[in-house]
Amino acid sequence: MNCSVCGNTVNADARFCSNCGQAVASSYAPPVPPPYAAMPPLVRPQFGRVIAGVCAGFAQHFGWDVVVVRLLLVAAVLCCGVPVLVYVVAWVVMPEGPYFVPQPQTPPDATNAGQTVSTS
Repeated sequence: MNCSVCGNTVNADARFCSNCGQAVASSYAPPVPPPYAAMPPLVRPQFGRVIAGVCAGFAQHFGWDVVVVRLLLVAAVLCCGVPVLVYVVAWVVMPEGPYFVPQPQTPPDATNAGQTVSTS
């Protein structure tokens, strides 16, 4: 890489020319944002629902706060009644999210609860 002012050869990672002191354009490229495939799927979650989970599903998919999504829906319903129909269609079209059953955990001393220790 060459300096644009004096034409001197400059290292690729240098920020200033060592000959004239002029700032050199860096070859820094900003990081590429993650692809849209990295977003969670658009589903109605099992937990965090109020009515059908449509607002919670949109909030999880886009990374928004669920309260903001619900407030926007209420404001849109108060302005006109069309969002009610859109909500019902989304309720029917959006699939339900997976249901995760929590695994029972045994306390650490429960494994030795039925055993007796003899000291003889």
